[in-house]
Amino acid sequence: MQYISKLDLDLPDKVREIRNTEFPVPLLPVQDGLRCTHDECMHLCVSAKRMKSHWLSDHGRPGQIDFDWHPVRLQTFFRGNLLQYFTNSHVHPGADTGRSTSFTNANGGYTEKLNRNRDVVDVTGLPSDSGPLLQSQLDESDSALLHHYITYTSLTLAADARTKYMWQVTVPHIASQFPFLLHGILACTALHLAYLDPGRGRELMIRGRAHQDRAMPLFRSAIESPNKDNCDAVFAFSHLLVIYSFAAEREDDQLFLVESNALDTLPSWLYFIRCGCVMLCDVWDQLESGPVGSLVSACEIPITFSEDEQEPLMDLLLSAIPSQGSEDSWSEDVCKIYRDAATELGVAFASTQDPNSGFAAWDALRIWPMRISDAYLSLLGQKHPGALILLAHYCILLQRLNSHWYFEGRAKRLLLTAMSCLDSRWHHFIERPLAEIEDMSPVRPKTFAFRPSRRYDQPKLVALLSETPKK
Repeated sequence: MQYISKLDLDLPDKVREIRNTEFPVPLLPVQDGLRCTHDECMHLCVSAKRMKSHWLSDHGRPGQIDFDWHPVRLQTFFRGNLLQYFTNSHVHPGADTGRSTSFTNANGGYTEKLNRNRDVVDVTGLPSDSGPLLQSQLDESDSALLHHYITYTSLTLAADARTKYMWQVTVPHIASQFPFLLHGILACTALHLAYLDPGRGRELMIRGRAHQDRAMPLFRSAIESPNKDNCDAVFAFSHLLVIYSFAAEREDDQLFLVESNALDTLPSWLYFIRCGCVMLCDVWDQLESGPVGSLVSACEIPITFSEDEQEPLMDLLLSAIPSQGSEDSWSEDVCKIYRDAATELGVAFASTQDPNSGFAAWDALRIWPMRISDAYLSLLGQKHPGALILLAHYCILLQRLNSHWYFEGRAKRLLLTAMSCLDSRWHHFIERPLAEIEDMSPVRPKTFAFRPSRRYDQPKLVALLSETPKK
């Protein structure tokens, strides 16, 4: 004050108005913080503990992570009792520009990073004819789920900028007209939140199951007669159905294996992948040119491979066939089924050698499960050693999906399950997957080629879709 008292005051009309046009302020430390999203509150702090205390004291209830506050970047000029944070008031709470938000799952320390940018949208950012309709369909809890889907979950489904916009903006817009798709979105989002917040896992899993139970009868009705009006919603939901199945059955070690007394040799999710798109053959051209065309085109990337890259694995797999006349010998039919499936698996490995090409759930699922025969899957249902050996090697490819929240840990569990079904005398044939499965590093997603054929019957698929995947 002694120093300031020596300064002359200028006239008010000569004082320059200083506007906050730049954030962060240069040379001032930036901290990771939180901003309250309660109406007209905008409280800022740097820890979840302080934010929870704020919600309890100011808003009368404990706040919920991801619903009641959002990450933002904070700065302050002061310390001590004068501490007061500020941020860029023009940035939406869910759109912390140029940064990524990390959620840590308490069960395994897995950290999921979600890129967030200025394009993050809320329900109000959807096309004008869909935002109000969605709002009118949802209660407060489901509105929070939809916001989480748009801000976070949709980004985990995207492979590139085109599919990001499709999942984040286009699909919610379509869902405003088709309730089964809206319920599918909310079901997957509830499971995503259950993964991120295990403490609320049971509550969120129940909510997700409730939405899926409401979606499936409506979806079954729509897929019985797909047309140019509903085909986009059906196609989008089919992808969400697979994600939901994986996430809802995350603790199920079977995946490709069914109980020996089951009537079907295929788990329901795999049957849908193998034949679900058959229902859309008549409207495939419409899909390619429609609002989900970016997802359709990604499904049609051709499968290419080098036979030189296929041979080493083929030699290993074919060496598992017992010599004729030995105690463990297989019939000629079984040998042919095994060779055909092993050849397809060799193609799958050879076509994914390029580490820069990316790898997504649809790559792994279409590149081998879509191409193997029903006869092989029948052997797998019988726990035949040859079928289990191939499945164990396929786990190497599945492990590359471990970075996805809905697939974490599944490849390792499936491998251990396959090994437990194998007699110990066959274990030396699966040494490679046992050695490699822990060392596979996650690879950025891309999608793979598939165009539907008409191999599978529509009535069976329609009947199957009346069932909700078991938890």
